[in-house]
Amino acid sequence: MDTQKQMYGTTKAAVLNQFKEVQKLYGRHTNIYIMGILSDAQLMIEHKKYNTARQFINKAKLLISDRASEYLERAKG
Repeated sequence: MDTQKQMYGTTKAAVLNQFKEVQKLYGRHTNIYIMGILSDAQLMIEHKKYNTARQFINKAKLLISDRASEYLERAKG
């Protein structure tokens, strides 16, 4: 769990649970949420908060990967 907190600033489960909550708001446009996370990372870089920026980027990568996995599963069935 410490590794997850270093990677994401929280646990992997918490990141995925937050994403599931925002899916209700964003519907099919959850990519906008992920782009927002990347924008937050850019802001952190601007403020020289590189570790926080890295954590935001890792969150975005996790969610992109999660979405891709869901897409592939739907494509199979």
